[in-house]
Amino acid sequence: MRQTRPWKLVIAGGALLVAGCQIIAGVRTDAEPDQEGNGGKGCTVPSECPGGVCQDGVCMPAEAKCVLDLEPFDILTSEDLGGHEVDTSSLVLASGPDRVFVSVIDKAASRLVIGTVHELRDPAGSTAEFPLTDGAAFVTGRESEGQVTLLGRVGSDIGQLVFPTTADGVSSEGTFERFPALVPECSSPNVAASLAFAQVSDDTFYAATCAAPDGSTRSLVVGGSAEPAPTLVAQGPRTDASLNVHFYTVTNGRHLLLLDDSATGQAFFRTGATAADLGVAHQIQFSTSPEEVESFFGAFPLPEGDGVTLLIAHLVPPPRLAVSAEVGVVRDFSSLVKVPPPGFTPVFKLQNVNQYNPPAPPMSDGENVYVTLVPPPGKSVNLGWFTRRGESLLPQEQVFSLPDGSSAQILSSSVAQLGVKLLIAWIEQREGAYSVRGQRLICTL
Repeated sequence: MRQTRPWKLVIAGGALLVAGCQIIAGVRTDAEPDQEGNGGKGCTVPSECPGGVCQDGVCMPAEAKCVLDLEPFDILTSEDLGGHEVDTSSLVLASGPDRVFVSVIDKAASRLVIGTVHELRDPAGSTAEFPLTDGAAFVTGRESEGQVTLLGRVGSDIGQLVFPTTADGVSSEGTFERFPALVPECSSPNVAASLAFAQVSDDTFYAATCAAPDGSTRSLVVGGSAEPAPTLVAQGPRTDASLNVHFYTVTNGRHLLLLDDSATGQAFFRTGATAADLGVAHQIQFSTSPEEVESFFGAFPLPEGDGVTLLIAHLVPPPRLAVSAEVGVVRDFSSLVKVPPPGFTPVFKLQNVNQYNPPAPPMSDGENVYVTLVPPPGKSVNLGWFTRRGESLLPQEQVFSLPDGSSAQILSSSVAQLGVKLLIAWIEQREGAYSVRGQRLICTL
């Protein structure tokens, strides 16, 4: 294992969305074919589509655009949030068939507040809240079978917060459903410092990095809603990056954990047929140089079910300061031990690692990637769009900005599928009052 220097790296997240031959996930792909010869031409790799992109086996013109469907609107007002400060890292968007549920944690009142955004008609629907007496953190969510589910923890308990849904949005009758008994390493007073979830049919799996109260040791645990008991995968000191889980997928019968430490830039993966097979960690390196470091910012199962799309940030520190975001489709996980791993393509490069604020984690259905960024000084939201193979469709484009002279700040943002549209949501602070605002976009090829 190479030695590394400490570098703090924060990369923005976004959403992966599929584009078919109709409006799907905010992307219309039934545009007119490219009259220069790209449109309609069959392809298997991007190089077969000069001036275009290889989309679902067909060359398409690379003229993506996103247009405003509705003027920006309030999702959760300062009154909904009681005029309190919210946890800016707690923004979670949970998509349903034709609406999105948007939640944040009110730090002062120790509660989760959740609102609804509709695809059609007036965007804002009903709101609800849930008390959090022991502290909480939620990672992801979804709507299905008449309820919206947020996955995370309340206190030391790992599980799901479930709200029944109504025609207008969300019911006020939330319930936290605890997953099967935790191992001692994840039980009070220990708590999950980081969490990742994977969905396989009706079963939910989780991976948790649990920390002791003094923070000196960590334990990596894997369990799930249908598992009789969780499995203790590994233990070690707090400095062991191979214990710090960020993403979890189960694909083609194989579990894949992605683990890293953004302070040191060490990135690892663990893979196996069962949780008991995850004991060995393997490092991922794009260079043998001890100066260059890596960090994950996305992992999504392929729609075909035979692999994953990985998003990895690669940092070259000063004096050659640069950051690149690399995207790769990985079907053979053992290839990740090669230096550098094959099949990765840079989708954007930065010369200043401080030009982006912390984002929400990305979301995916496997084909395209949408990334929201909040550049300093926190006055705008940018949207980027590229394919899972690394083809750039829409460079970072400003989709919202505060009026000139505004005292407000945008603190974080995220993106989600809203029926055939996209929802861009952000946390805004104005004169000490917090709110969650958003806008609907229609993106086309």
